[in-house]
Amino acid sequence: MKRGSRLDELFTLLFMILAVGVVVCFFVLGSNNPTYLILGGIAVLLRVAQYIMRFF
Repeated sequence: MKRGSRLDELFTLLFMILAVGVVVCFFVLGSNNPTYLILGGIAVLLRVAQYIMRFF
């Protein structure tokens, strides 16, 4: 995957949406609800997959 390609931009957009969702879930649902941890984990895995696809 090249930097700036459509797939790269899509991964970045999905990461940003998930990151905003994590912040919203943390403040709306509170820290007792693990939903923000799940969304955060998915966001991090998506970003790592993006970097792996970019360099290999």
